[in-house]
Amino acid sequence: MACSLVAGTLVMAVPAAVAATPPDAAVKGCDVLVTTPADHSCLLPWPNDAFTKKASTLTGRQLNIPATGTPANTSGKHIDPTYQNLNSGFSPGSQIVIHVPNLSFDNSGIANSQNIDSSLASNAPVVLWDATAKKKIPYFAEMDAQNTDTATQLLLIHPAKNFDEGHRIDVVLRNLKDSSNNFISQLPSQTAVLNNTLANKARGTHLKWIYTNEVAKISGLDLSHLYVTWDFTVAAGGGNLSKLSAANLADPALSMREQAYKLVGKTDPVFRVTTVTDNGTKREIDGSFQVPTFLKNCPTTQALAYQSTNTSQCGDMNVNSKTHLPSLVASTYNKTTKTWSGQVWANFRCVMPSSIQGGVAAAPTLYGHGLLGSAGEVTGGSFQKGVESNMMGCATDWDGMSSKDILLVAAALNDMSSFHRLSDHMLQGFVNFQFLGRLINSPKGFATSTDFQSGGVARFQVGKCQYMGYSQGGIMGGALSAVSKEWSRAVLGVPGQNYGGLLLNRSVDWDSYKSVYNPNYPNTTDQILGLQLAQILWDRGENNGYSQHLTKTPYGGTSIKQVFIIENYGDHQVANVSTESFARTIGAERHSPVFDPTAFGTTRTNLPTVMQALLTNHTYSPTAPVRALVELWDYGTPTPPVANQAPGGGAYGSDPHGYGRRTPGLIDQIKSFQVSGTISDICLSDGTPTACIGVPGS
Repeated sequence: MACSLVAGTLVMAVPAAVAATPPDAAVKGCDVLVTTPADHSCLLPWPNDAFTKKASTLTGRQLNIPATGTPANTSGKHIDPTYQNLNSGFSPGSQIVIHVPNLSFDNSGIANSQNIDSSLASNAPVVLWDATAKKKIPYFAEMDAQNTDTATQLLLIHPAKNFDEGHRIDVVLRNLKDSSNNFISQLPSQTAVLNNTLANKARGTHLKWIYTNEVAKISGLDLSHLYVTWDFTVAAGGGNLSKLSAANLADPALSMREQAYKLVGKTDPVFRVTTVTDNGTKREIDGSFQVPTFLKNCPTTQALAYQSTNTSQCGDMNVNSKTHLPSLVASTYNKTTKTWSGQVWANFRCVMPSSIQGGVAAAPTLYGHGLLGSAGEVTGGSFQKGVESNMMGCATDWDGMSSKDILLVAAALNDMSSFHRLSDHMLQGFVNFQFLGRLINSPKGFATSTDFQSGGVARFQVGKCQYMGYSQGGIMGGALSAVSKEWSRAVLGVPGQNYGGLLLNRSVDWDSYKSVYNPNYPNTTDQILGLQLAQILWDRGENNGYSQHLTKTPYGGTSIKQVFIIENYGDHQVANVSTESFARTIGAERHSPVFDPTAFGTTRTNLPTVMQALLTNHTYSPTAPVRALVELWDYGTPTPPVANQAPGGGAYGSDPHGYGRRTPGLIDQIKSFQVSGTISDICLSDGTPTACIGVPGS
């Protein structure tokens, strides 16, 4: 340390304090870090704080994705990032995307979905560092299996559980090897950063700060074969009802909830019954109910099933021009007719026992249907055992993701600039489901209808509504449950999170939809980045944007929920990696023993090193309430592909996605959880816990 003598006083030269936050990361247009396939490189690496700007948000950043740098469809139209650029950061489930020429995934020893634990090893070639919490983040990775051209294949890296909201993440790639098992040289741009010679001086200053003050200080991190490092900011979750912002993940949905309930106040729920059918021991009731509306230009007539509004014909979200938060469409209550003008009529279908069984009214649950399905699913096999177990299930269509929305989906796949319309409609669907829950819970709701009564008594337990959803109903149901005040428990069958990053390419369901998407965005790099841009908006309507507040740190005005997850091994439609990412994010415990590889005779191979890695074992109790539990059920299905591809073809056996819904023991668990919040272990052999083994097709 230098010193000097000034006027007889010894003065020590004190080093300048290191700034607590890095210099601004923003660039105009493309980043300069990587050289990637021509004409498709602007948003790589992704996600990246180069595509943000300073802002008065909770994170201090706001997305600033260049409008001319996004993928363009075959008509030459770039994906419009206007709605994404409202966000205070990137998706908490962001898939990290980069092109590394000549990379050998296997020689580099990068952790994949079958050895997630190794991602935290001291010699791991990929390091994800939470610069806010000062800790490593577990992950798994793969080369993009959707692209068979090894020269242009992307490296895809997924957090094993979602990145913490509002945190800043450093990405470090080191010790990468090529097909000859030689180390891949440091990127020239990274060398320029370290030498202070990067052409974009401001960008170089930011990246040098990241390296010097964060990456180089990670304990035990050998950087002798560094390839590249950069950082990105995760969007803030929000939830403070006094400071709602369109920049935060959950705030649009919470704003809608608050406005809708404030509007209706103490008025009676409005509904009408259109059809009542008794079929043996089951009663089915169809109808529609009124819901405060946030979508513009909705039809004024009710022409769809059960005299409901065809909301697929509604326009975009009605928003406040200053805050960009959703704003109610004008609605007036008529005290004479006790109905509202300017509201949509959402459909409903309820099924229940045709009589009150043993003097005990049915336990009511909302039911969330599967991919682009409808409320009618509740009458099928999915809820058959529920009725037999003295439960009532009520369903409505998932706005934005129901059968009536096929044209909206097709339009988005042709031009991803219109994807915001789907997320707008999904948020309206959240309001619809909450108001259906209100009809079950309110003494002035369904309980007032003779169709829902037997001998003048309600057939269901008024005020005891819970939630159950399968497949899409599980993927969106956790998000819905995180913002709703109408129930406290959610059963999520074969759920997941992160459509754009984890679900679509791994699902056999995507095959028919990518036949529209891929021809419009034929470059494989564009396909990946297009789905990542969509995910930023999809976060508003599915678990990915809400899972960190489902079982802990609830949003304002909301309580934490109890969650029971049912996972089927080798699922062809909802990948296990997505289910387990969700389970880790909400802090779920697992049934143990998790899996028995000999259960169906021949010992199965190609299994993950640790089944349901990074989850802790659950201790069952018939009296202690469950916070969050995941049960893995095995129907003999082979292990799914390790990379991002669907388990199609005979090699992967029969799809177990729909199995288990008619298993008597499982519905008993569901019923117990819905009524009391407790679950007993049903996977036993002579009283000893075993892996959960199911009968294929059950």
